[in-house]
Amino acid sequence: MGLHSCAGAQVIEATRLLAFAFASADLLFEVDRSGTVAFIAGAAGSFSKEPNLVGRTAAELFAAQDVERFQNLVRSLRPGERAGPMPITLTTGGEATLAMCFLPQNERISCTLVRPSERSAISVGGLDKETGLPGPTEFLATAMQNVGSSNTVALVDVPNLNEVREQLSPEVAAAVMHAIGDNLKSMNALIAARLSKTSFGVVAADELTAKSLVGRIRAPAALHSTTPLKIEQTVVSLKDHNLTKEQIGLALRYVINSFVEGHFKAAPASNLADLFEEMMIETVTRARDLYTTIAEGAFQLVFEPIVELKTGIRSHYEVLTRFNPDESPAETIQFAEQLALANSFDLALISKAFGILDRDSAIIASVAVNVSGRSIADPAAFAMLAGLLSKKRNLARRVLVEITETSEMKDLPAANEAIQSLRKMGFRVGIDDFGAGAATVDYLHNLHVDFVKVDGGLIKRLGQSEDETTLLKAVLRSCAEMKVDTIAEWIDTHDKFKRCAEMGFRFGQGRYFGSALKELPKVARAH
Repeated sequence: MGLHSCAGAQVIEATRLLAFAFASADLLFEVDRSGTVAFIAGAAGSFSKEPNLVGRTAAELFAAQDVERFQNLVRSLRPGERAGPMPITLTTGGEATLAMCFLPQNERISCTLVRPSERSAISVGGLDKETGLPGPTEFLATAMQNVGSSNTVALVDVPNLNEVREQLSPEVAAAVMHAIGDNLKSMNALIAARLSKTSFGVVAADELTAKSLVGRIRAPAALHSTTPLKIEQTVVSLKDHNLTKEQIGLALRYVINSFVEGHFKAAPASNLADLFEEMMIETVTRARDLYTTIAEGAFQLVFEPIVELKTGIRSHYEVLTRFNPDESPAETIQFAEQLALANSFDLALISKAFGILDRDSAIIASVAVNVSGRSIADPAAFAMLAGLLSKKRNLARRVLVEITETSEMKDLPAANEAIQSLRKMGFRVGIDDFGAGAATVDYLHNLHVDFVKVDGGLIKRLGQSEDETTLLKAVLRSCAEMKVDTIAEWIDTHDKFKRCAEMGFRFGQGRYFGSALKELPKVARAH
């Protein structure tokens, strides 16, 4: 349902309208353009020290940091638009959820407040903390649902947004981001989202609304900064008679992902047919090369040591891929996943790693190989993977399986069943990037594994957030109780090494322990 849905044509009698409102709210009130309360109903005493707010400013309900945010919405909301639900802090303490709607036939703005502790409020979890907007995953999902419709997507990047924010005090910078979020939420759009630190997007019913995204981002910054925001905008229609729905979807995914990554610039008159053609030429060429690379095993392997923190002894080596010397393979692997080649690549990598272990008896090291969550979740792919591993049971005690892309494992009971079949063969199985994205603590309760590798981003931020450190310590305690080994990624300094050891990590990995090896170490043989 679009944001314009509050502007329904049917007139509802006042008593019934109030009943509907109270079904989902604790306090109802109406304000004029100055923010003055003209009508209020509900338990006002639990929201304000003043029992009767009629004739007073509604801003009295909100804590100082949210007053300007509320007043900006009151001034900017247009007939037919609504804002929220959004979290807001009350002067009486605690949090509430605020929603606002400006009916065209009404001269006032209707507002509702809900205390999350008192009823099940609309969830605001998973939203961007600075703007309250959903992220790129939700945005892409909404856009894909509207493929083939007459709706329009607008994408805006603000390259100097961080620069402008740094010129402001932390409080004002936070207020600007709040205001940008509120402005976008009040648009007559299907979804407005923050796609990256500097980019935003909307899916709107018409091109004019989509293009208004630029002004709604510029306005809050202009109130506080003399440095204008630089704006780069791409607008594409979701309807193109020359493409199938599936082709439009592929082109759209390509455009959004490329835009977020910062290497997509569309010509002003671009349409999806042109973009699709451009995407297909690039994709077919890269896909042909990648197919050949995987089929011929024409990639290199390097081996990064994993060290026991207490003793300094090397436990095993993670097998990493290199398509080009000294270049990160991340983009190529992501591309393989987008083409559904991840399963084939998993098999190619494992076969190559096993070949190295088989060929030279002087290599007695243990290795960890990466397997995509897709290879675990897809029955056909897992059958191939399990078949390959079953033939190499003689190497099981020296091989660990790290599951990456765990977000692909939607059915956790089924994934756990697959994992246990590998463990029964003798392979140790663990979760990579634990604590990031979809790899949450829930996996500890649903997947029985031998180890977890904690996401490097968390290790990089150690000591910066007391809450995050407390959460990480709780995770480590849970792992210890469940006899699950823990590995810390991205240890690149003695300080991180020391912190990780003190926190209870058993193993560590990173530049602090040396560069990745081009060959696995060998034991000397007596002649």
